[in-house]
Amino acid sequence: MKKIKNITGLILVLLLGFTMSCNDNFLNQEPLSTLSPENTFINQSGLQTALDASIKGIFNQWNTDVGDLMFNHNMSEATVVSCTDKPDSPGVDMRVYANPQNTRNNDAGRMRNFYIENYKQIKNANTVIDNIDIPDWPGGESDPNRNDLLGRAYFARAFFYLQLTMDFGNVAFPLTVISEARQDFKAFYQQGIWDQMITDLEYAEQWVKPKSELPIGQPPVNAVRILLAKYYMLNERFSDAETMMDKVINSGNEHLFTQTDVDASGVATVDVGNNTNPFTGEELPGVNCTQPADPVNLLFMAANSQKTQNPEGIFTIVNAPFIDGSQGRSQRVRAWGPNFVSTNKGVKAPPTGTVTGMDIRQNSVSKQMHKWGRGQGFARPTNYAQFEIWEFKGGEPDRQDYRHKRGNWFDMNMLIYDNPDLETSDPEWFHKPAQLWYNDVLLCEDSIRCWYGYPMYKFFAHNYEDQVKRQDGGKQDMYIMRIAEAYLVRAEARFWQNDYAGAADDLNIIRERANAKEMYTAGDVQSMGIGAILDERCRELWGEEYRHDELVRISVIFAKTGKQCYNGKTYSWDGKDMETSLSANNFYYDRQIEKNNYFRDNTPWSTYPTTKYTMDPKNIFWPVYENYLIGNVGAILNQTTGYDGSENNIEPLTHVVQQAGVPNEDPQYAVEPPQ
Repeated sequence: MKKIKNITGLILVLLLGFTMSCNDNFLNQEPLSTLSPENTFINQSGLQTALDASIKGIFNQWNTDVGDLMFNHNMSEATVVSCTDKPDSPGVDMRVYANPQNTRNNDAGRMRNFYIENYKQIKNANTVIDNIDIPDWPGGESDPNRNDLLGRAYFARAFFYLQLTMDFGNVAFPLTVISEARQDFKAFYQQGIWDQMITDLEYAEQWVKPKSELPIGQPPVNAVRILLAKYYMLNERFSDAETMMDKVINSGNEHLFTQTDVDASGVATVDVGNNTNPFTGEELPGVNCTQPADPVNLLFMAANSQKTQNPEGIFTIVNAPFIDGSQGRSQRVRAWGPNFVSTNKGVKAPPTGTVTGMDIRQNSVSKQMHKWGRGQGFARPTNYAQFEIWEFKGGEPDRQDYRHKRGNWFDMNMLIYDNPDLETSDPEWFHKPAQLWYNDVLLCEDSIRCWYGYPMYKFFAHNYEDQVKRQDGGKQDMYIMRIAEAYLVRAEARFWQNDYAGAADDLNIIRERANAKEMYTAGDVQSMGIGAILDERCRELWGEEYRHDELVRISVIFAKTGKQCYNGKTYSWDGKDMETSLSANNFYYDRQIEKNNYFRDNTPWSTYPTTKYTMDPKNIFWPVYENYLIGNVGAILNQTTGYDGSENNIEPLTHVVQQAGVPNEDPQYAVEPPQ
């Protein structure tokens, strides 16, 4: 009888070998419990429990102030790691601190989490796939409920493997639950992993149910199609990707949320912030947070389960306040918003810049913290994302675009100085709008962390239950995928096929909904190239996309196709090892140096002047934390190319694609049977 062993503290032992050295007593621990799959997974609900654990792993990447999604986004040209109290962040001075020995796994860096947690969630998905035929399905292998469940497990596994291959390159590739501790894992070439995921997702696309037939929080067939389209494009199957997006857009299961929907909703206004003290109800001074409802701010309004019912949502996760079983507060304002309450080189008041401008006390006394939330500045936007993308075609900033409209978008001069000490020391500045300069005096030294604008409409949710004094992002439902991305993915697929007019049409559908002033022409897309799609993705999906991974995926496509980039360069690979090829030369690095002013200029921190933003081409992929590899004494499990230890790498294995619809066999032993 096959058994799954659960060992306290054991993580990668079940998947990637020992996480500690062979001398640790950890290796001698006995299982605390033993589960029999034949007893645990006797029906669909038992298997669903394992799948729910994997899907919860996706939600965990989004929720809280140290979310993996935010870190992934920060490793793009749109935002940067800006926790300026942690100079050893592996995502800042990458030449120094992006190494296999760096232990950081918090707001300053989540590379470790993307590796270890992804394998944990892959294990949960593999549990469903391994045991799919333990229940007595009425229709056997053709049972629609069996295959819907199996397809959703394929989706979850492919979701996490896409991240692993975009973040670390060639990686270990377990397709089954490892029932015993192993020390002989080897890395596989990325290409074989992608091929297997395509096979699995094509099966899933045939069987997974639409959103209307699944509980909220489960990935429906249109989520499968979006993920499959991205894998298709990795394999240069651009027409197939476009067809997948046609299916999503034309399915009738979801539609783009427009002004017609706003009018039908009967909602007239949306609060992007608080107008009243959450403790006393008194009116908070300063800018009115109430905005006329539009298709952008209402789309993201957190109140009244709006997101779970919105027709645009495809894959949505529920996290409502005062509901048993809901998760912790989102803390998304805390993560993405500026730290205007910092006392360390933060916002100071005129005229001398020596007095703290803001009331930093966390209590019930009315303050700007209650109005705008206590941001901590973990995701500083670059000049590209904060300014340049809104100056469409080099014109004036588009404040007509709902995504950048003042009130939906937070501007720092919406703050007013509210430090009560100012009432006596500098009363002329009390309750006046905040400003960065006064008579050539810089009033915020740590402007990286403490002074920037951002699309607050996406992140704000009232704190009703926890940390009410902070208002830094309460519990809220979240879109993991929505139909707007389908238009953007289709635009990209059309771009790769040189259908510039079709790509412009899709981009303009998104821009028209947002009330943007200018539209793309086919000529614009042809001249701007993939930059047109990336710019619109940044405008529309800020804080919603794994943007580092999207840039890496596009880098793979440039290398495979040899298509000339808008920067005049062409890229290539050796036809076998994409990781080593891209580690030497890639679009991701060039895009960063072009658009990310912090990495381009090696900008130093005011808090730690020796810390500056640095990057090399190899940083397209991240180092694997050394402790995750050293216990694999039965074989060499490769370190990412260019990092310490990679000089000992061996050639990765080539995966032989396995049939979908039935449990897998161990891919490593399939090509290298154990002795």
